[in-house]
Amino acid sequence: MITHSLRVHRRAASAVLVTAAALVLVTGCADEPPSGHQERLRKAAGVASFKITCTKDLWERTKSGRDQMDSHEDAKPRSLHGPAKDRGLVEITLTGAQLVDYLKTLEEDISGGPLADRSIEELSRRMYEAIAPVVDRVQKGKPPTEVPQAVVDDAVVQTGPTPSPS
Repeated sequence: MITHSLRVHRRAASAVLVTAAALVLVTGCADEPPSGHQERLRKAAGVASFKITCTKDLWERTKSGRDQMDSHEDAKPRSLHGPAKDRGLVEITLTGAQLVDYLKTLEEDISGGPLADRSIEELSRRMYEAIAPVVDRVQKGKPPTEVPQAVVDDAVVQTGPTPSPS
């Protein structure tokens, strides 16, 4: 009787472990999204257009969406001129809806969700960290004097005031 009871408990424990392992595989071990992510998506949805300047390969490697409806994949990089072109930089212009899709794609790779591409996690993080503060400065009801732009090139000297850390 005791032997039978031990087998039942072992089977139950095995079933729990298998279920837990399957749950981890299905849901992934996702981290929390970056702080302010939901508010950032709301702000991004409200912009008419947003520019990103980065290398072509950084754009190509991080743009792959996980959903057929990811509209940002349709955005075409535009070649730049002069020193920016010499460094391999391109400019991508996204609509607000495309920016929302792109931020979601980047967040997925950063947080390690079930569809994350861990091979580009650091590239996605760098892109997200360049875009986030620009989106965060967008103020509803206060149109920008120019199209908001994120530049992902650490060699570029920022013009204008340094953004506050808040």
